[in-house]
Amino acid sequence: MSLDVLCIGSSRFDVFISGKGLKPDKFSLENKIELKNDSSYEIEHAIYEAGGSALNSSILFARQGIKAGCLSMTGKDHLANQIKIIAKHEGVEINNIISRTQHHSDLSIHIITDRAHEVNLSCNRSSFYMRSKDTRLPNLRTNIIYFAELPDDFKTFKYYVNWAKINKSEIYINIKDFKNYKKRQINFVLSNSQKVFIPLILAEAYFGGEICPEEIIRNLCGIGAKSVVLYDVISNSYAYEDETIYICSTYKKINPLDMTGSEDVFAAGYISAIINNRNIPEALTMASANACAVMEIFGTRIAILKKPALRTIKVETKTL
Repeated sequence: MSLDVLCIGSSRFDVFISGKGLKPDKFSLENKIELKNDSSYEIEHAIYEAGGSALNSSILFARQGIKAGCLSMTGKDHLANQIKIIAKHEGVEINNIISRTQHHSDLSIHIITDRAHEVNLSCNRSSFYMRSKDTRLPNLRTNIIYFAELPDDFKTFKYYVNWAKINKSEIYINIKDFKNYKKRQINFVLSNSQKVFIPLILAEAYFGGEICPEEIIRNLCGIGAKSVVLYDVISNSYAYEDETIYICSTYKKINPLDMTGSEDVFAAGYISAIINNRNIPEALTMASANACAVMEIFGTRIAILKKPALRTIKVETKTL
């Protein structure tokens, strides 16, 4: 098996439901909806689509002509079959999608309460119980191991760090949640990843709140990070490469309809441009354009761009 990039993370189905009875009362003092036991609520719209961090990322790579594989765990059920059918249709290598009977495939139900607001009901048991022993692939050849999210099992990351050193591959990671990792484990992740992506708001919280992006990047580099992208899909993003910080706003002004998958495609969009030998402004353009596209609809996959012709985003630079 020879790939350009192996994406490790979740594969699931997202279901989006909306209706007048699923919105907060305009006269309520609290921003909440109330669902009563043994009651029925009419749904006006229902949309379902395959998603998850690894599947979203691998589909984006495949649409950019990059040979990508998806390493996820699912149940052994109808949803798992549908995920594999969709991934294969998109040109993603599916032999690494592991199906087990212990848990049903992951499912996320989004109760839409307002524009870019929802109540989320998630079942993530298959992803949670994926362990290092499940992810060891014989005859794997890939240039990049991409963790589309921090794995629940730290040993999985540690295994692939050693694997990458032996096989002369690179480790990229999108840290969307620290998942109760200890500080020394986070430091290990940062210092052993060739590219690190972190939402700006998460990085600010990790380093204590009110701190400028340049200082966050300096702190991350002090830990051992070599290349950093701090991103905000609806505001400014910062890429640090070769001692230079690149700063940009979003590809276009947007009033998000739904945020699901936007962080996945931002990071994967950036990586896809780098793999295709684009420069940093072009990588930030691909990242933000994809994020803007998926925030305009419900369901990530349909909006992922296919080799688009994009105007290069305006970028400022600073030396760290």
